[in-house]
Amino acid sequence: MRVQLERAAIGRGLGAAVPALDLIVDGPLPVVVAVQTDERPLLVSMLLAGRIRCDSGRVLVDGRDDADELRRRSALVDTPIVAEPTAGIALRTIVAEEFSFAGLPTSGRAVRAFLADHNLAEYASLPMRSLLPADRIRVLCELAVLRAGVDGIIVTSPERHGSEPSQWFGPLADLAERGVTVTVVTDYATAAILVSLGARDGALPEPEVLELSSPTDSLESDPQ
Repeated sequence: MRVQLERAAIGRGLGAAVPALDLIVDGPLPVVVAVQTDERPLLVSMLLAGRIRCDSGRVLVDGRDDADELRRRSALVDTPIVAEPTAGIALRTIVAEEFSFAGLPTSGRAVRAFLADHNLAEYASLPMRSLLPADRIRVLCELAVLRAGVDGIIVTSPERHGSEPSQWFGPLADLAERGVTVTVVTDYATAAILVSLGARDGALPEPEVLELSSPTDSLESDPQ
């Protein structure tokens, strides 16, 4: 899935909640979107997921202005206010709820099997706040992509949970390699670290892929 913001903004002028943004999110690498202010990560995440509309500019999914499709194919992960699990709820309850959203069996056996597969069985009865940041991000992302049709996730402000980005970047990179479009909306300092780890800056032009000609191509083009 390719998501593109073209001068997309919320509000206008100096008081805009989100100034005009040009972003491209796609490809086999996690894509970083760096923003500042307390409310902007939430708003930009919701724009990228099709949950709100921009006041100017446009948001495209695979080249089309189709907010319904973008909503169907996107999942917000750990986004404050709108998609953040309650800190005191047990992990097994969160998993069962996500299974329900995905139309999967919510039995204790199914939940235990999922947690065992992700090496989190010992945390089943513990509150979400007990998970290490890397485990929290990993399990919430894996739960999000269980939903039918979801092939893009937006992870919002993961730096707020602490720990080094290098500890939780790996699972995001793995998801991107599996064909999921992964976007991380974060602050500028964390974004710089993630880019150094291999993520792509969504605000920069996509790198061009040069096709190298083979030796036989050059031979065929040489005049005899």
